[in-house]
Amino acid sequence: MTKYKVTSSEELEHVVKQIGKLDIQDKAWDIEVKKFSFNRTADQNRRYWALVDELSSFLGYEDFEMHELLKYKFLSYKQEMLGDELVVIPSTSKLNIKDFVDYLSKVERFAVSLGFKLDLKHYGY
Repeated sequence: MTKYKVTSSEELEHVVKQIGKLDIQDKAWDIEVKKFSFNRTADQNRRYWALVDELSSFLGYEDFEMHELLKYKFLSYKQEMLGDELVVIPSTSKLNIKDFVDYLSKVERFAVSLGFKLDLKHYGY
């Protein structure tokens, strides 16, 4: 499988040429085109897990429990399927940069509301 990220007209032209070379006489092809979305940065990820680690200790939970609680509190939504209402809790790893910034801001405000203050100095911030 070949994947392309197109960011210029030259790259688009190259991809169009590659598609034009596909053998459609004897084979079928799946071609998917979607807008590229950057996922969260490594720096955002480190900050988030530092917060989860410290907040879970502060509140007396395990890291994984705190992570699940935060996802439920700030990312979950209800969806109806076959007449049943389900609670969907998305993965944070699927969030793009903008959505992760929004999520992290909500988590930080929540932590502050509980009287928690994250000391980021020993995490390199």
